[in-house]
Amino acid sequence: MFKRIFWMSLATLAVSSQPAMASNFVSTVLQTGLQSPRGMTFGPDGQLYITEAGSGGNGVCVPSPSAPGETLCYGASSAIARLNVQTNTLERITTGLPSLALANGGDATGVQDLSFDANGNLYGVIGFASNPANRDSVVGVNDFAHLIKVDLSNPIQWSLVTDIASYELNNNPDGGDIVSNPFSVAVQGNTIYATDGGGNVLYTIAEDGTISTVTVIPQRDVFNPIPGLPNPFPMQAVPTGIAVGSDQAVYVAQYTGFPFPPGGANIYRYDQGVLDVYATGFTNIVDIAFAPDNSLYVLEYATNVLGGDLSGNLWQINPNGTKRKVYSQSLLTPTGLAISPNGNIYIANQGYVAGEGEIIELQSVPEKQSPLGLLLVTSACVLIFKTKGKSNNS
Repeated sequence: MFKRIFWMSLATLAVSSQPAMASNFVSTVLQTGLQSPRGMTFGPDGQLYITEAGSGGNGVCVPSPSAPGETLCYGASSAIARLNVQTNTLERITTGLPSLALANGGDATGVQDLSFDANGNLYGVIGFASNPANRDSVVGVNDFAHLIKVDLSNPIQWSLVTDIASYELNNNPDGGDIVSNPFSVAVQGNTIYATDGGGNVLYTIAEDGTISTVTVIPQRDVFNPIPGLPNPFPMQAVPTGIAVGSDQAVYVAQYTGFPFPPGGANIYRYDQGVLDVYATGFTNIVDIAFAPDNSLYVLEYATNVLGGDLSGNLWQINPNGTKRKVYSQSLLTPTGLAISPNGNIYIANQGYVAGEGEIIELQSVPEKQSPLGLLLVTSACVLIFKTKGKSNNS
């Protein structure tokens, strides 16, 4: 009886539906072989600027914060690349930036993100993911955990603007462990915003390099599935991507710390001294970006880190607040997101696998679906239901 009702309801839908419009994405892998791509941004010249965190090197090593028993070793292998998306030609315009990585070149930390100001100046952040004291006393490379400025008239030249790690060391805004890992940067007017995923804080940095705490992204207690550890567990926020909306508010994404609960990542909205939760229900957000229609796109690094599912997902939050998953095929540990002025979406994929980074382009293609098409889909659904088949969608 249930099967009959199920079939009738689908049949009714197919007969009564009018032609509908559905949004699909056509994906193209533009580039492969990148060394740990991270954040990206479009420049005033219409080209895509990409950070590569590099592959470390044979220099001094420090303990890895995420791989117990492993070490991250220094090398000047991080870079900034420029991709002409019309001709699909890639050029590394700035090389020799500092990088830390595992012996196999994976899990790298280097240049993490980029952003242009209104005058066409390019700023970036270099990560670290360790106690700032280790930077000077162990690694001996002061450039880590800085805001930098890149001179595009002579791209080999870049300069240090602000020592974010020293600010964390001297102020420790969240009152927790002293760790600094600058992750994302965005410019609004003459103000530079930066997140520190280690310090759990959103900073502002003036053009003269003066740094100030805007707000601490709060810690939350969450369910812990691991026996022998506190439950609930005090989960750190780990802020990642930043986007400035057309409302001039600053939106901050959350990766979440251990135990990385699926659905436990928020997006926060900061405006005139007030930090609010803008959207919930995401997992391990690594980047966010606004589209020309004011939709906010949300890139998830993984579906379930503790469960070993490192497949990523792309979500869209419409201006009215509704959200939907729009793309997941072929995404594996994606790390960066950018949207062009014409609405094409670019994703840095496989960003933590040494030498296997990709840049994927997504173009939205409206598809007109007729009642006949719906009827065919209905027939397929009935067949799947009757045969008790099961499909998995990544």
